[in-house]
Amino acid sequence: MPYLGRDLNAGNYLKLDDISSQFNGSLTTFNLTSGGEAFFPGSAFSILVSLGGVVQEPEAAFQINLSQIIFASAPQSTDDFFCIALGVALGVGVPASGAVGTDQLADGSVTADKLAGNALAGAAGTMASSPVGVHTTKPVGVNTTAVIGIASSEGALQAHGNIAITDGSLIIDQTVGQSINIPSGKNGLLIGPTTVAVGVTVDVAPGSTLVVV
Repeated sequence: MPYLGRDLNAGNYLKLDDISSQFNGSLTTFNLTSGGEAFFPGSAFSILVSLGGVVQEPEAAFQINLSQIIFASAPQSTDDFFCIALGVALGVGVPASGAVGTDQLADGSVTADKLAGNALAGAAGTMASSPVGVHTTKPVGVNTTAVIGIASSEGALQAHGNIAITDGSLIIDQTVGQSINIPSGKNGLLIGPTTVAVGVTVDVAPGSTLVVV
């Protein structure tokens, strides 16, 4: 259904129009107005109501229905009345998922600790919560420290060490720092000159090929 009520403006405390001229000891429902225009409090807790010099308890002594106030007991003709609208309460809670963008973040608000420890969605993936990310311990990413499997399935992407693709150029380390196993039915490629670190082995299964270019 469409929104009913006043504009959603914060603040703006108001004294509403006096309705005591309508009190007759019988009526319990009255229209609330401000400057002659209908006023929609939103809830009984957003207004302060005094009847006969006594502040009324919201929901118990009166209720609100759109722009109407409904008293539990009919005001007497001798009762005076005033009502103060306390403005619209602003609730500051947790933003909805995906509701905050880069424009809302202040410069320097994301620290290295947050990047390393929290799930932060980005163009390269999700850090600390999926296998893809930037400066992550997950299997695929930039500056990653993990590797999975032995490249035994087609389409499996694995990255370990320093690898860069810049303007069409593939840039890798000259030193093989971790043992390499080229399994059966697979081929490998090294860009030389290449140095194999002490204690590191390069194993090529029968029928497979390792090419150094």
